Amino acid sequence: MTQPQTEFLDLYRAGLKTAADLMKASLQSAERLQNQQLVAIRTALDQQAKTISELGQARSIDELLALQTKMAGAQWERTMGYWTELCQTQIAQARDWMSEAAQVATAGGNASMRQVQSGGKQERKAA
Repeated sequence: MTQPQTEFLDLYRAGLKTAADLMKASLQSAERLQNQQLVAIRTALDQQAKTISELGQARSIDELLALQTKMAGAQWERTMGYWTELCQTQIAQARDWMSEAAQVATAGGNASMRQVQSGGKQERKAA
């Protein structure tokens, strides 16, 4: 194989490896997000069972209203905590993707420059 073909294959292999690495990182991020969502759902189900139990023990309308007010505040805090965590996860994921994309662009740009530079040298040799 000639030098340009070898360089092209090396560049192609590097591009495929980078694409596979990006896909792996993306899938791992999706897996982490799904796991966080499952934990949030399990926690919500546990809290729901606890709430039903507490509501069943209320003996007066005042106890019921006080318990409902307490639960509403706790649910609001959990909801805000969940959305805050979700936003932070998405921001971290976007930051990782941008960092990886920058690395790919830098690696691709360096490889392209090497290819252009080596091509220019071969043209000078041929001339």
